[in-house]
Amino acid sequence: MKCLVLPSHLVLMLIFAPVITLAQTPTTSKPPAVDPQALAVLQQSVAAMGKSIPSDSTATGTITTNAGGETETGPIVILTRGWDQSSEQIQTTHSATLIYSQGQSASVNVSATTPLPMERSVTDQCPDFPLALLANALNNPDTAYKYVGLENLNNASAHHVQFWNSFASVPKLQKISGLSVRDIWIDSSSGLPLKIAYVRHEGGSNAPTIAVDVSFSDYRNVSGVLYPFSIQRSLNGTPWAMIAIQNVTLNTGLTDTNFPIE
Repeated sequence: MKCLVLPSHLVLMLIFAPVITLAQTPTTSKPPAVDPQALAVLQQSVAAMGKSIPSDSTATGTITTNAGGETETGPIVILTRGWDQSSEQIQTTHSATLIYSQGQSASVNVSATTPLPMERSVTDQCPDFPLALLANALNNPDTAYKYVGLENLNNASAHHVQFWNSFASVPKLQKISGLSVRDIWIDSSSGLPLKIAYVRHEGGSNAPTIAVDVSFSDYRNVSGVLYPFSIQRSLNGTPWAMIAIQNVTLNTGLTDTNFPIE
């Protein structure tokens, strides 16, 4: 089985920059803020889910959405390749496909592919396979980390961690660093992610925003990798979708052509 092996550790910076808050807009090339406790929690979570990630994954199942009192059910296909490419294909009446590839994203409608703005792309990697999402963060030297605290989530003790792209090596993008913040809650016992939350920005400061919560349960072992087979998603605090994964296959040979963004 061909796997992309996750580095066993990341080299911590000798000098830590102050932790960036959501309201701050970085403008200099300072090293990213690295909270050692937050970093350790994320590394332990990756190890709990599989230590290494598959070269690619294909998950199929059903999705039931509820919007405006209208309920739809249909197939869903979730693809990942390495740690920085993903595709989520929702095949209902209001079909939607969102593709993320190496920092950029695009929506696909029928045969038309529309690139999305960077403000949107910074949170567009599909969260449904948490192992790939966290591996991407840990392998990006610009990622910053903050340990928020130990909290109770659905009667479980969970580490609450924030991580975001500081764009320390890309000064021209540092103004959107605060838009990339993700909050994650990780079970303190199992090390498995329980929930990921973020705000999706459709564009600049006047563009709409949507608060997204994604909850995970029913992790199952697929060839040594733990994948959540039950995923629930809320938009602006309102339950929107329930995803029931039925089958996951690994290392089938997906290529860049499966993740077109132009």
